[in-house]
Amino acid sequence: MKLLKSVDEVITELSKSKIQKQHSFTSTKYNDKVVFKCGCKKTHRVNDTNNKIIGIAMPVKFCFLCENQFVVFVKVEGFFKTKATSIWSCKSKLFGDAMTKLGLRDAMKKGYKEGLKK
Repeated sequence: MKLLKSVDEVITELSKSKIQKQHSFTSTKYNDKVVFKCGCKKTHRVNDTNNKIIGIAMPVKFCFLCENQFVVFVKVEGFFKTKATSIWSCKSKLFGDAMTKLGLRDAMKKGYKEGLKK
């Protein structure tokens, strides 16, 4: 996993990732053993409701805001043997600054703000 440390790095990764606003049918109903590493140095379950989905990308990629205020971009793959791989992570403030610089902060605002309220 790449730990992003600047607004420009976040913008570069966002452009590569093609993250979209989450849809109402977005689901993380995976086995409890499907976990990912986060920039907060913890391991989280993909289906943990403490981690808010703030964006998605195809195929089966999620942008989560973890309970420790880190944003992490995760790819989930496999059907019978499902695994999650963290692609990049950054502090939530850095992610917000990048969204502001892009003029897109409102695009993911609902999930992002709900996660920050915790």
